[in-house]
Amino acid sequence: MKQDNLLIRIDPGSMSVFATQILEAVRDARAIVVHDTAGQVVWASSGVHEDKLFGFDRIPGDGESQPGAILRQDDGSTTYVFDLNHASSGSRIGSLAVLTGATDPDSIGFVHSVIEPILHCIERQADINSELSAVRQVSEETRRGAKLLIELDDLDDCTDPDAAVRQLLKRSAKHFGAAFTAVLLPADGIQAIYPTPAADDPARDRRLMGRLSKLMSAAKLHRKVTRSKSGRSHFVTTPVFDSKDDVVGVFVVAGNEELSKDQIRLCRAISSKLHMFGSAPENTVSSSFSRHDFLRYVAEVIRRESATSHAVLIVDVDKLHIVNDNFGHMAGDKIVRKVNRILTDCAKRGDIVAKLGGDIFGMFLRGADEQEAVQRAEFVLRTLCGESVEHEGRTISVTASIGVALIPDVVSDAESAVSTAEVATRSAKGRGGNRCVVFRDLDASVMQRRSDLDQVGRLQSALLDDRFVLFAQPIKPLQIAETAPRYEILVRMLEEDGTVLPPNKFLSAAERYQMMSAIDRWVIRRTLDQLSAADNPLEVGLGSFSINVSAQSLMDKDFLEFVESQIAESGVPPDAICFEITETSIVRCLEMAQYFITRVRHLGCRVALDDFGTGYCSFAYLKDLSVNYVKVDGVFIRDILENPLSEAIVASLVRIAEVMSAAVVAEHVETDLIVQRLRQHGVSFGQGYGIGKPRPLQDVLAGIGPAIDFASHTTRLRVGE
Repeated sequence: MKQDNLLIRIDPGSMSVFATQILEAVRDARAIVVHDTAGQVVWASSGVHEDKLFGFDRIPGDGESQPGAILRQDDGSTTYVFDLNHASSGSRIGSLAVLTGATDPDSIGFVHSVIEPILHCIERQADINSELSAVRQVSEETRRGAKLLIELDDLDDCTDPDAAVRQLLKRSAKHFGAAFTAVLLPADGIQAIYPTPAADDPARDRRLMGRLSKLMSAAKLHRKVTRSKSGRSHFVTTPVFDSKDDVVGVFVVAGNEELSKDQIRLCRAISSKLHMFGSAPENTVSSSFSRHDFLRYVAEVIRRESATSHAVLIVDVDKLHIVNDNFGHMAGDKIVRKVNRILTDCAKRGDIVAKLGGDIFGMFLRGADEQEAVQRAEFVLRTLCGESVEHEGRTISVTASIGVALIPDVVSDAESAVSTAEVATRSAKGRGGNRCVVFRDLDASVMQRRSDLDQVGRLQSALLDDRFVLFAQPIKPLQIAETAPRYEILVRMLEEDGTVLPPNKFLSAAERYQMMSAIDRWVIRRTLDQLSAADNPLEVGLGSFSINVSAQSLMDKDFLEFVESQIAESGVPPDAICFEITETSIVRCLEMAQYFITRVRHLGCRVALDDFGTGYCSFAYLKDLSVNYVKVDGVFIRDILENPLSEAIVASLVRIAEVMSAAVVAEHVETDLIVQRLRQHGVSFGQGYGIGKPRPLQDVLAGIGPAIDFASHTTRLRVGE
């Protein structure tokens, strides 16, 4: 490694932690200084005097067996100095000095034994930072090469193979600064040179074609990229392989300068695209293939080409069940056929497309690395977005979620590739659909989905066994004295052993596996049952109980009817119920959310916009939403005392809410000082552990009272009504 690389190896944040640990471990330690191999300071702890930032070319010591050295300062204090080495190779990358106030030093061996684990951590962290820095340093040549490959991908749609080849050669010649580029695919009758030889010089044309024929013969013999020279011209010949791994042509670049290794790799990538301009692809693309056929083909290719990169794509049509429900299964079948056609058109030689389920397709990309797999997956998504299905005079858009599994980087067999890609597909759906996700072992979102998959069975059992319990958290007025109780209803899940699980332990799985609507229905039904069965119905009826509604419920066409019937049958006053809808849910289904809000408000219920400020709603949507309350997300409340921006956001929201005749509710209110600041800005209500912790709803209802004087109630003003 270059000695000047230590500066980029040292992460100041991590180094501060390591330095603190060393200062605590070494007797009378005062400061830490890190030097590179040239003796230049690359990091120093705070409080180090400038004259202590000494440098040195090597560690003085009593021999190579010593782990470090002890240096005496002019004032009699001691400095311990240790090598920092490359974690894998052992080569020296710098030094670490521990400045102490001790005049009677410990032995260097003892001090080294104390801090050796910390030194190893610093060395490993330095190596990691160095590798990350190298990855980020993408050269201009690499970026230009990637741009060229993307441009060449656009030629896939060209219906004229000759024109496509000419464009490929023209763009390649421009990129490499070549004297000429050429392609020869004898079996497909394709031979082309750029620039096109002059019509008045047939002899030159014959010489070039003769040269190409010889290069073709050499490519079949050597089966690898070859370099050659004729006069001042340097030739790079890249063989073109078909799906059977036979050489079927060559791609040639000729110029006055030799190509670099990166440029030769780019030539290989270009040659891999040339087979798309040949004759019709092999008959490995068919929706009639079963899952068994798909797995058998993938397994066979992996067996024969174990050293080659491949990819499996699982393509899942987004929201097909909604299309089937709203437009009928004939419309859904049209979409499935459309997706099948697009995937088939996108397949190349050696690829295979199979229908694995009602709306799920598998696509095997033979010979594709991660870059090509992602590019082709995104091309499929772009193509789908540009397509639509006409059904009975209506236009239905088409999108899909794609999961990518890489072979052999992540998995090594067909079964694992398919199951891994399916997990990645579910991750893509969970992020909103219309995207591709590449599975990586350390992908936190994918690992969360694996955890959710384990949780979903227990969640289903809890619904069947009625193992949920309702809690309620108080919402208190901050501006006026109000006797009417206000609470937000919260749900907890009970394990079979009676353990109470908080929402973050099961709601992720419920959202991902389309179970939120069932949970919302359970919460509404049980809340209304408990409210109607309360021993103090008058006091309860004068209160306000907020129930959360998910995006999945808003998109459930039967949910609104369920809500209306439950409220009517329960006998609970509608104005005692407030429905909370998150900002993100409203953005996902704005029209359905607006319709729901209008209907429940007409019924007499209230509506709150929850978690405001964390999604994409912003102030633009507020003018179209008729809500009673705006709940400010806790991210702006927790630091309102320290963050002027958070305070400004809260203040502006209060002013806007006043114009809307809506009240502002602050979430995550945890201290009295925050309460005082919120009151200063005119926030109407507060909720959080500083106001009151959640308690079982049954206990809350039993404690509501005493009865409120009716005359007092008739004159009471509720903010937000």
